[in-house]
Amino acid sequence: MRLAREAEDTTRPPAVVRVEPCDGATGVFRDTPVAVRLSTPVDPRTLNAQTLWIQDDDGPVPGRLALCGDARLVVFEPARPMRADVWHFVVVSGLADPRGRRVLPHWSRFIPCDVGREDLAP
Repeated sequence: MRLAREAEDTTRPPAVVRVEPCDGATGVFRDTPVAVRLSTPVDPRTLNAQTLWIQDDDGPVPGRLALCGDARLVVFEPARPMRADVWHFVVVSGLADPRGRRVLPHWSRFIPCDVGREDLAP
């Protein structure tokens, strides 16, 4: 059975609908990518290190942003392992959709552990 695609709700401002790791998560791998799902597609011209970033006590975590699939998923890949046992904040501020509507500001947080995915390799 084929489902009809939902029409975009133009009465609500664009917003973050899900972040992985979720808010308050602990024990996250130090090298895990952070995924941010949005309610509407993102205008790629507005995606940069000033509109979506990960931050710890020392400031922004270096990494790379990628817009995936239907332009509703942004993935942050850290350039180095994140610091263990400290809060890391996911901050979204200034993103816009292709119609110029600003995505509602968002922040959430998580704590990486002292293990990365590469530590699990045989």
